[in-house]
Amino acid sequence: MISYLKKILPLIALFLIASSCGSRSLDDFEEEGEGVTRSLIQELKAIHTRDQLLVASSRLQRQFDRLVTIIIAAEEFSLSHPELEKGGGMRHNHELSDQLRVELNRLYRLEGGRQMIEKCEEKALHRLDAFQKRSIKN
Repeated sequence: MISYLKKILPLIALFLIASSCGSRSLDDFEEEGEGVTRSLIQELKAIHTRDQLLVASSRLQRQFDRLVTIIIAAEEFSLSHPELEKGGGMRHNHELSDQLRVELNRLYRLEGGRQMIEKCEEKALHRLDAFQKRSIKN
């Protein structure tokens, strides 16, 4: 089974790339997504024990869900505005992705950390997967 870390980081990268091009509205999605990602990183940085991770799990789940909501909204906007040129001005915030990866990897090393993080991501990732499957059908 593919680890959720390996699954979510490319999705965040895809979101940052896809939302970094086009009109001001896509820029808004990008800024909002980066803001949620920064908040998520700060939340993860504050966790140092398994008990802290357990207490923070509902907040983390909301952060992952919010991030996926933004990703889906940006993709829906992009699909409904095919006239917007894509591919120009693409940039990827590698620093933000790296920070998120570092914090997730750190928490994965806690006893049961990987399972707790994956549980926090699960609902959001299922929602994103369902959206992507619907998009492919259409």
